[in-house]
Amino acid sequence: MRALLPDLKDMSALSIGCGSGEDSNYLKTHGAQKSVGIDISGALIKIATDTYPDCEFQIMDMEKLDFPDAHFDFVYSSLAIHYVEDWEGVFQEVFRVLKPQSYFLFSCGHPARFAMDDASDNAHSILRLEMSKDKNTKELTITGDYLAKRKITNLFGDNTVDAWNMPLGDIAKNVTDAGFLIERLVEPRPVDALKEIDPTVYYRLSKIPDFVIFRLMKI
Repeated sequence: MRALLPDLKDMSALSIGCGSGEDSNYLKTHGAQKSVGIDISGALIKIATDTYPDCEFQIMDMEKLDFPDAHFDFVYSSLAIHYVEDWEGVFQEVFRVLKPQSYFLFSCGHPARFAMDDASDNAHSILRLEMSKDKNTKELTITGDYLAKRKITNLFGDNTVDAWNMPLGDIAKNVTDAGFLIERLVEPRPVDALKEIDPTVYYRLSKIPDFVIFRLMKI
């Protein structure tokens, strides 16, 4: 995400789903003249406000941005948009508050990763996106569903957070219908340092990405 940031010097930046404010602070310390963060959680906004006084934070729904048209030079959102069902509405709101020729950089769960179904047994934790065809009966069995818009329940295993997953084509349609140009699409690979920190996670992310990053331009 940080490698895809534009030159933020003298820019006004908005972070959507800012949580406790770390990304807003990063944008501020890397050149943004004004860094604003919004989140639906009042508790997280209080933490952000207390921790990063040089930034501005507001409790706000990303589907109803309370800002004027063409107000920001840059909008950023890290792993937040997948918590709402209506992504198209968010894209329309971001398009509205962005100035022309400006970027919206966001990330979400990778559709292939979250299209998998749980096929675990007593010995193994298994996630599958699979086609299986019986050679004799020709019966086809599909595990997982890439092309459906799916609600991912219990995302963190604590019965509190749900998310939404949809195929890349649907995301692209929502983005372009809102008026954006897809300027970059990145499926992140793990950095080499992770190999020493956690070889298992490094191996998994080298084969199947957890996330996808889009850099959009308002044209």
